[in-house]
Amino acid sequence: MYLTHFLKIIFALSVCASALSAQKAGAPNQWSGLTLDVSTPEDTIRLFGKPVKEKNKQSLEILRATSWLSGKQDEKIYRSLSYKNLKGYKDVKFSFLDDKLVLISLEAPNGLKEASWIDPGDLAEMFRVEFKPYARKYGRTRPSPTEFKANAPSELERNEYNFWYDLIAVADNSFIIAVANNDKNLIGGIVNPTDPTDLKVEARKEKINPGGKYPGFVERIQIISRKLAAL
Repeated sequence: MYLTHFLKIIFALSVCASALSAQKAGAPNQWSGLTLDVSTPEDTIRLFGKPVKEKNKQSLEILRATSWLSGKQDEKIYRSLSYKNLKGYKDVKFSFLDDKLVLISLEAPNGLKEASWIDPGDLAEMFRVEFKPYARKYGRTRPSPTEFKANAPSELERNEYNFWYDLIAVADNSFIIAVANNDKNLIGGIVNPTDPTDLKVEARKEKINPGGKYPGFVERIQIISRKLAAL
């Protein structure tokens, strides 16, 4: 009986994980019906309803690749709309400049606790653009967008995937930055006992990219308008 219950959990995890990863963004500058540099706050509210939080005169919190931007992201000139549990994501934040969408920030499910985590290898299909990995190192200078797109390798050395690493896409109208969690120190003990997907750690690890091209799970994604880019 225990084995049957266990197998049901494994099947449910597989279905849920693939469900979120299969969602299509439509294009590298789009997400769930919104388009960078085109969509407005009114469009967003019409699609998703009233936000849980709305703020004006905000700066942008960019996760990575700030050297690719002009510095305007630090100015307190942006309007933001925030949502909870939207389209399978825990937190979603839309940021606008002059009433046009310039940044979409997505917090993905925790692969250690939640079934519908995102496989880093699925990002290219989700956003219909090539992603390349980037290992952050102290003192290392990030190449320019053009250089990164042309010359960055499609895979890293295995030890460069340890802890956290980035997956980056450079498109005509946007940059997409995804942060992947492959910190082995976090994969220990038992998943939160109150979680219905509770599994012993070895079984859980087997569900998180067994032999996948890019290990771990996606924690955060940002879709950034290239209108914020440095010239």
